[in-house]
Amino acid sequence: MVIISGWFLSALVALTVICWAVCALLAVRRRGRAGPIAAGCLAFLLTVATAGDLVNAHYGYLPRLDDVLGVKSWPTAPADEALAPGSGRRYPDGVVVELPIAGTRSGFGTRDAMVYLPPQYFTEPRARFPVVYLLHGSPGVPTDWFRGGEAAQIGADEAAGGSPGRVPRPAILVAPRVSRGWLDDSECVDGATEHVETYVIQDVIPAIDTRLRSIPDRTDRVLAGMSAGGFCALNLGLRHRDLVATIIDLSGLARPTFDPGMAKLFGPRPDLAQVVAANTPARYASTLPPNPPMRVWLDCGRDDHEPLGDIREMARVLSGRRGFTVTLWLRPGGHDFGVWRPALRDALHWAM
Repeated sequence: MVIISGWFLSALVALTVICWAVCALLAVRRRGRAGPIAAGCLAFLLTVATAGDLVNAHYGYLPRLDDVLGVKSWPTAPADEALAPGSGRRYPDGVVVELPIAGTRSGFGTRDAMVYLPPQYFTEPRARFPVVYLLHGSPGVPTDWFRGGEAAQIGADEAAGGSPGRVPRPAILVAPRVSRGWLDDSECVDGATEHVETYVIQDVIPAIDTRLRSIPDRTDRVLAGMSAGGFCALNLGLRHRDLVATIIDLSGLARPTFDPGMAKLFGPRPDLAQVVAANTPARYASTLPPNPPMRVWLDCGRDDHEPLGDIREMARVLSGRRGFTVTLWLRPGGHDFGVWRPALRDALHWAM
């Protein structure tokens, strides 16, 4: 059941109003206290649910009732079962597994990555596949890509060709954890307390290439992110062009943002200004050499004003550099999955 549709929200609002009306009517008639109290509690809960669903509808994080209840609406299997050699299992729509990835180099700890494997991974046991790394925003977790972003469905559609006559584009989608908690904002940098850049580059990518049948080449690696994850994809991709050839930046800023300040993010170090500059694409992009060549997809909602300015400027700067192929896509909408979901579909079709 979709819970962010107009009819569902209208029904929720109507039910809330009715409950408050019943509460008021029972209170006026003064027929005991139990009735008004019960009606008032129900009306209060419905008011909270309505307010929460309005916020949820704005961002699109939890589009279905299954998402709210924690039920996975995409095909899943234990990693050991799906990846067992010679198992002969088939997953017609692909499957999502949780793969623990240790922070051996980064000290970031062991975090579960959500990994979508296309159906061809099982029907073509000798084939290797490109990998798209999906970096979540802040606040956020990897599951956001599979709930609001519908990554598994999009991956299955691409693996099937999307529409009759279209060439299938199967790819592995990896959504690693790039924060310690939902509210943690790591900016995907090697900061004072977290080395998330090292985790993604030196722990996650090698682990995927070792444990899965990926194509271990920069031309078949894509870094994609939305919101704060868009900054992550842009910054890490530009800083590690030897490992990544394609960047998908959905509504990301071109500079690190951290409410307590850069000294808190990177630590009070003597070279703080240089470290910040080295992690600010808005400052270093105009100095990048032409090789190795890169493809960059920049996408943003027209009503998402602050990221929109950075996205447009980054498109202008990178388009003027030799070695960069840049696609800028502006679409109706704001800073939410109403933009990021179709943007992911369009960008993956372009990238593959």
